[in-house]
Amino acid sequence: MKKITAIVCLCLLGGCILVGVVIAGIFQGRSSQQESSFRELTEKEKSEAIKIAFDNEKVKEMVKGKEYSISYVNMTSKEQVIEGKRVLGSYPVVEMYIGGAEWVTKVNVLVDLDEKKVIDMSENPHVKPIPPKGVTEEEIAEAIKIALNNEIVKGKIEGLVYEIPWVDEIREESEIKRERPGERLGMVNVGIVGAMITYIVTVSPAERKVIRISELPWGGRMGREKSEEAYEIARNNSRVNEMIYGVGERQQFLVEYLTRDRVVGGKLLVDVYMHREKPEPEKAIVVTGDFEEEKVIGINEMVSWSRPEDYKVIYKQ
Repeated sequence: MKKITAIVCLCLLGGCILVGVVIAGIFQGRSSQQESSFRELTEKEKSEAIKIAFDNEKVKEMVKGKEYSISYVNMTSKEQVIEGKRVLGSYPVVEMYIGGAEWVTKVNVLVDLDEKKVIDMSENPHVKPIPPKGVTEEEIAEAIKIALNNEIVKGKIEGLVYEIPWVDEIREESEIKRERPGERLGMVNVGIVGAMITYIVTVSPAERKVIRISELPWGGRMGREKSEEAYEIARNNSRVNEMIYGVGERQQFLVEYLTRDRVVGGKLLVDVYMHREKPEPEKAIVVTGDFEEEKVIGINEMVSWSRPEDYKVIYKQ
């Protein structure tokens, strides 16, 4: 996927609360109940929709040099005139927010996957998020610049769509502040869009460098949906069923699972850790899924059930 630098409206602890309404009449949409009946886009289709949107010249101009985020990709309805007739069709829509901490513009980009083009766009420029706390706009911009110029961070996000949902100051009670008392430190959250991968990048404004990078299995709605889909792909695989349940035993055992995303060569893979509870012998495996192909590409047995890390430091000065 073409690299897109996505910097979101910045606010404290977990994202922005944005209040606004979409300009009426741009999309001849159905009610939310009707839209829920649309088929869900696959992850490959969502990625393609994002790429089509950001290849559009108008979208490129709108986001150029600005902070922005991708908040939603799914199906919506749109009425078009084809050969003189009005036809209601279903198309993917990419929802994004463009702007800084004061006011942002909500933009919906409607795309045609078959024609690989943008077919409509709506803008609502009157959306105001809660302002960030703890750091000024100048400090936010500087912290982001330091984080994104780091070679390790570059390597982690290269070729992927990412966003920065918040930037804040490191609190006094944190571990790293005890190691560097009296120094003001910034914390930049860099999330991979559509994945359960977030990097917490700690920067030293005084030294103008990154001093720690941590990885967490955290993400937005698209990431959570992908994790659930990964489990469904794994549990419906015949080989997985045979290994974790045994032949003809599926209904007898309770299976615990959790997922962890990872990026290999610019491709997102999801590892599904599955653990069959008693009776003995206990069985545990790791099932790796490729979301572009929507299939299982690897199954490995575990010696015993071992929960993968929820938090790991991948760089520390």
